[in-house]
Amino acid sequence: MKKKLLSALLATALVVTSFASFSLPVLADEDEDYDEIKVSWLVTMPLDPSVTDPLVEKINEITEKEIGVHVDMDFYDPGAYATQVPMEIQANSKLDLLMYTPIPGSGYLSFKNQGQLLDISDLLEEYGEGVTEALGDLINGTTDPDGSIYGVASNRVLGSTLYIIMRTDVLEELGLLEKAQNMTTWTEYEEILKEVVDKTDYAGVGNCDVNGSTLAVSPYFTGDDVFANGTGFDSLGDTNSLIASDKEGHVLSYYGSDDYRKEVERAQKFYDEGLIYKDAAVSQEYNVNLIKAGTVFSTISSAELGGEELSEAICGFDLTYVKITDSVCGSDTTHKFGFAVPVSATDPEAAVKFLNLLFTNADIENLLAWGVEGRDWVEKDGEAVYPEGVTSDSVAYHMGDYLNGNQFITIPWDGSGADLRDVQQEFQNGLVFSPYMGFNADTSEVSTEITSCFGIIEQYRKQLSSGSSGDWEATLDEMNGKLEAAGIGKIVECYQTQLDAWLAEQQ
Repeated sequence: MKKKLLSALLATALVVTSFASFSLPVLADEDEDYDEIKVSWLVTMPLDPSVTDPLVEKINEITEKEIGVHVDMDFYDPGAYATQVPMEIQANSKLDLLMYTPIPGSGYLSFKNQGQLLDISDLLEEYGEGVTEALGDLINGTTDPDGSIYGVASNRVLGSTLYIIMRTDVLEELGLLEKAQNMTTWTEYEEILKEVVDKTDYAGVGNCDVNGSTLAVSPYFTGDDVFANGTGFDSLGDTNSLIASDKEGHVLSYYGSDDYRKEVERAQKFYDEGLIYKDAAVSQEYNVNLIKAGTVFSTISSAELGGEELSEAICGFDLTYVKITDSVCGSDTTHKFGFAVPVSATDPEAAVKFLNLLFTNADIENLLAWGVEGRDWVEKDGEAVYPEGVTSDSVAYHMGDYLNGNQFITIPWDGSGADLRDVQQEFQNGLVFSPYMGFNADTSEVSTEITSCFGIIEQYRKQLSSGSSGDWEATLDEMNGKLEAAGIGKIVECYQTQLDAWLAEQQ
């Protein structure tokens, strides 16, 4: 689809009075045509067009010049993304590029298994050299056995760690910092939470996502009291949190596992003791944003190398991180954040051209991560920092650097060190991947069961994972009974059969 951009119309659309320090973009020639694409983008909080319009204008200064493409972008917060984007595809609305996410309903396999994505393998070969070169072997995580590619992962640090994240100032004020830094068990964490809740107005621990997850976080098994006995697991590409696996090649139901049962029991105990944020099951705010709001003292969340400084920048507090366990890097890590071309695309070629820029153009990456230079950030000694007079509370736009394409070409945030990307790349090169990396199950034969089982966990998991279910044993048993009736066993068998065959081929 073509869009003729007239200089007069562009000039009218620009809002320059609010951003007087910005230079005017180079306006399009009156006779120049551009391919026009529509892109859906995930951001961590609702944003007003007055914030995003200048950012999109800056992006188009680059895309129109470099690849002859004009980009229209819709920015959705997590609560809206998983409902709005699938509806747009189903309605056959114009949508040329989307982000797939770990949010249920907008995951890679969710889109793919419903036939909502295009095979872009040929387009990548023609227009996506920068994508394939940046990802290297990681592209195997989204490559089907027949060579079809329906999406590509963000090129980011794939290894992550599950942490307890706490406000350092509160720990210092209560004389708990040393104890927190040295804790190795959930029992010690419980003791710290009791002191915080007893002596401050903060809730102890908040949810780390919109699913009410507090002490039970997928894809990790942390049922044992000792942190060191916890482990990450490979979910085999399942973004619906139904499936887990072990190192011996066994597939199991995550919610039917012994570890999840222990985690739910612990969450209920903590909740009954008043240590968990009472609105965790229903809150649309989550993770460090709850810390920023002054609502909670701590959260439990995954973080990647370099993520500590980013979280502190978002919430405005010094944070203390205590490691619980490391993740396992399997195909599911490439399914967490990435990009795909939906079947509703009217110009998939232009979409892949733009996708290629996301992996090769640092200016676009900086815009999408930190916002407009001069308004939201400035460069200082090789790092991005807030401009003078701007803080985490007043900044118009500030997102993560792991969402947008190629984390390794994005300028590091303040406090990370100008050499962070080199450090991260070295870390990435040394990762130990799951033995199932590259395995991608075809779940089309159980799509009905997956839909049914996902609907069931949506009814129960928020209250179970937040500890607010009351009778956790009866609730968990009821949920698992319904999952069995809906076909969770058939889903597990589907994964197991294909994993066994895949492992046999690797020998």
